[in-house]
Amino acid sequence: MFSTFKQYVFSGVSRHYKDETNRRIMVVNLFAAVGMSITFLLGCRAFIAAEYPLSTTLFTASVVFAISQRLQVRVPTASARTASITLLILCLMVLTLLLLITGGKDNTGPLWIYLVPPVTMFFAGFVRGLLSLIAFTLVSAIVLFGFDEAILFTQYTYAFKTRLLYSFMTVSFLSAFYEYSRQKSYDTALYLSEQFERQAKHDHLTQLLNRRGAQQCLDREYARIVRNKSKFSIAIADIDRFKSINDSLGHEQGDEVLVQISKVFTTRLRAQDILARWGGEEFMFIFNDTNESDAIEALEQIRETLNGAPLNIKGHEFHVTASFGVSEVTPDIDISTAIRRADKALYYSKDNGRDQVCAISTIDPPSSLTKQSSSL
Repeated sequence: MFSTFKQYVFSGVSRHYKDETNRRIMVVNLFAAVGMSITFLLGCRAFIAAEYPLSTTLFTASVVFAISQRLQVRVPTASARTASITLLILCLMVLTLLLLITGGKDNTGPLWIYLVPPVTMFFAGFVRGLLSLIAFTLVSAIVLFGFDEAILFTQYTYAFKTRLLYSFMTVSFLSAFYEYSRQKSYDTALYLSEQFERQAKHDHLTQLLNRRGAQQCLDREYARIVRNKSKFSIAIADIDRFKSINDSLGHEQGDEVLVQISKVFTTRLRAQDILARWGGEEFMFIFNDTNESDAIEALEQIRETLNGAPLNIKGHEFHVTASFGVSEVTPDIDISTAIRRADKALYYSKDNGRDQVCAISTIDPPSSLTKQSSSL
């Protein structure tokens, strides 16, 4: 019994959604279940009492509540969730207006009006909820005071009608204030969470991805090529003689060199490519859907751009070069192996003159690569 109820409450929830979205889905499920149950039971009682118009209204509301819940579960899209919430709120408002017009059981129908503000504010949000409540208040005032009460099927005293509207507007104001405060708190918490997440994945100096952020991108891209049986390439770049730059300029200006180099690298990348600060003066390039030869071509352009773009440090121009090691990643070559191969190619580049792009395939023949991959 409990497991069935739990399964119902979590229907439509997905780990891919934001926490706020999942929370709304669960509350819609709960509210639809409560609304469906109450309207169905009250409809049965009205039917037994031969109050057929009232029972028909309540049974219809019960069906609409059920439809609104199934809609967001069967169609897992944002538009379907919006339609589900809109249907639920409209059902509640129409049902409340009908109870206001007919009086319900012993003229107690208007008491259900106090459900409208909190439900509307929670599901519709502050702005849309406030506009909806203003419209509902105007319609309710017209029902109670307009047309010389010709549309009312029951009688209310003037004092009851005015106090009902005043108390409803008070509850609406409090619900709106609470929802506004809640949304502001949620937005602030979300912003802080995103900032902390960004700081955890980005290098504070260059604003590029750090090693952790790059590793997550590598894992995600590797999972994709395993599914699609495709490939991508990675490269590790190391700034040539960076220690001497630090020694001559100082660490503060050495940091500025890294910042300017990262900007040069970024300007030559495609939108889908990724650049990260791998550590110290090393950078990691991730070329999505790119084989080794195309990655080499792209890196040669980056290398030439760096050579032709002197860095301006405190009014002085400095020419800086970098060495690059490239490795292709395939479903048969995992990330850690590809990183070791790119690192090996980088050291080969530095040991053989620096300022060049070296691919692992130029060091080890393809046959030896295959043997290494199978033995790892």
